[in-house]
Amino acid sequence: MKRSTPRMLLAALALSSAAACSGDRASDGSSGVDDPGPGPGPDPGVQCVPGATAPGPMPRLTRLTHAQYDNTIRDLFGKDMKASASFLADPAFEGFTNNARALTVSDRLARDYRRAAEAIAEGAVADQAVLDTILPCAPEGDGAACARRFIQQLGKRVYRRPLSAAQEEAYVAAFARGNGLFEAGTPFEQGVRHVIEAMLQSPHFLYRVELSEELDGEQIIPLDGYEIATRLSYLLWNSLPDDALFEAAEGGALATPEGIEVEARRMLADPRAASALDDFHDQWLHVSRYDDLTKDPALYPDFDAGVSSAMKAETRQFIRHVILEMEADYEALMTAPIGFVNDRLAPIYGVEGSFTSELVETPLDPGERAGLLTQAGFLSSHAFFNKTSPIHRGVFIQRQILCADLPDPPANIDTELPPIQGEIRTTRDQVEVHTSPAACSTCHGQINPPGFAFEHFDAVGRYRADEGGEPIDASGTITVGTTEIHFDGAVDLATQLAKSPVAERCYLTNWYRYGNARQLSPEDACTIEELDAKLVQSGYNIKELLVALTQTKTFRNRAVEEVEP
Repeated sequence: MKRSTPRMLLAALALSSAAACSGDRASDGSSGVDDPGPGPGPDPGVQCVPGATAPGPMPRLTRLTHAQYDNTIRDLFGKDMKASASFLADPAFEGFTNNARALTVSDRLARDYRRAAEAIAEGAVADQAVLDTILPCAPEGDGAACARRFIQQLGKRVYRRPLSAAQEEAYVAAFARGNGLFEAGTPFEQGVRHVIEAMLQSPHFLYRVELSEELDGEQIIPLDGYEIATRLSYLLWNSLPDDALFEAAEGGALATPEGIEVEARRMLADPRAASALDDFHDQWLHVSRYDDLTKDPALYPDFDAGVSSAMKAETRQFIRHVILEMEADYEALMTAPIGFVNDRLAPIYGVEGSFTSELVETPLDPGERAGLLTQAGFLSSHAFFNKTSPIHRGVFIQRQILCADLPDPPANIDTELPPIQGEIRTTRDQVEVHTSPAACSTCHGQINPPGFAFEHFDAVGRYRADEGGEPIDASGTITVGTTEIHFDGAVDLATQLAKSPVAERCYLTNWYRYGNARQLSPEDACTIEELDAKLVQSGYNIKELLVALTQTKTFRNRAVEEVEP
């Protein structure tokens, strides 16, 4: 075995993205969507040796997710172009779409990148507002001097570090070759267009590249300022660094944990922090399921795409409110009896008022509603077309809230519940009978009870006192870690889970995996242990959680990457 070198990595970059930088314009193709799949499972089965923190394995090349690509294009050109709309969906790995090792570039995606680069470049030079954003000067004479300044400025932001002399000269040559390549535009505009096309197909844009390789005394590789700035910006903003972060990188302010913390706190106070919060929580909560919700029109005649869209918007606004405005903790996320309600959601929540299409912060009945898990979006998306689904709701609690390692059901399982008749009078009765065989009871003994806690909410999330005139039993018991939790109803369950060290650590673990763009490794055991202990002291404040992620050795360094000889 031998260590990889910058030359090896650059060669790999060139190979992995060669199709994006050469060849003819690609034809259109179909697109698909990957299922997010199960949750992360439990922490690795290793014990932490105090003081033995070390960065886990991480590739030097991490492709931008499509969300990051779109955000970066927006911040580069001052215009939200949604260029990735036609791309094949990013693959989900253990519930998240930003896993570095899963983010490869297929031939199809390479062609998509080329088409997008060409369309963005064409649109940029045709839009004076965009040109005003990216050009640092007005061209004079042949425009060469202004073109070089443009290349230096845009190149630094595209590459997320200053261009090398060789890279700068290559783009200067590309600018000169642009004249005559396109039918529209002045010679200067055609040169600019050609440069943009080339930059947006560079591996240095499409990937987050980390080429530092000098070992420190602990035999790990400290990242340089620009690499840390890039990690910061894509963790907290899901986009590229701003000028202040570039200045911090250039001035050496990111060489210490204290300097990183200053920037992290500044960035969390910026509205752009909402993007990363949306991205993480959308995936953790399976918010993509809200998009295609349909309900039985005979039972729910007012349910349509406008309702599901409002549910999605409410979940995002609630999360932003709790974390960024209230600066609150995990407990508030799980228990705050606050809704963001409009005219489509008001009937579901049973609140009265003069609502319009705008979401308005609205106090909800604390006896019925508590945080994320009693929101209409979660309840509706984890229910069937015409009735509730305790199993879907219970599986979510175990996998996403408690990080339980539940196996998938057998492929040939009979999912048809017994009919309501005789002694079977409620959905709970149906589920209990259906899952009573010994082969089912081991898993469903932990799945069913938390699912039953939500039986006071129907298939669209409306509170109900009974089910078709039958009383609802929403009580149950589950084992969380070494503790038995007894509850009666969703509010009681959510309140107890909000204070559970297991649930808190699960939330941290999900953020850790998302923030480091990879699955857990044995090396992470001590880091998560230390983070958990630190966050307990802060009451699991979520902003403090995000700042704490940036202070870890894992965030500031990279392990030595080995390659086969």
